[in-house]
Amino acid sequence: MEFNLLSLLLVFLASVLGSMGLGGGSLLLLYLMLFTDLPQAEAQAINLFLFLPTAAVAILLHKKNGLLQGSVLKKWLPAGLLGAILGSLISSSLKSPLLRKIFGVFLLIMGLRELWALYRQQKLPPQA
Repeated sequence: MEFNLLSLLLVFLASVLGSMGLGGGSLLLLYLMLFTDLPQAEAQAINLFLFLPTAAVAILLHKKNGLLQGSVLKKWLPAGLLGAILGSLISSSLKSPLLRKIFGVFLLIMGLRELWALYRQQKLPPQA
């Protein structure tokens, strides 16, 4: 991947969106997969590398503001860690083209789910 000003700006924009909870990581992955020559595993590694500091700051701020629920965290943290490990093992055994398709379907489903939630909350006007 060639480093240029456009890449720097798009990574910065994706990081800003991610820090606001707007799926910046998904946008960054889409950019890296569609407009660069990076293999998916490397694109995911870059995305994770940029996500970790943002997540650490978010945890500290949520803790400071009293938004972390210890009982929920204790209950779901082991499941989240196990899911991350299993997902990593499964994804490393899949070929890149198949992994791309699975990830694309996942993004499509999540996008449709979010649009449906917005529609249900009446934030989107119904179409006639």
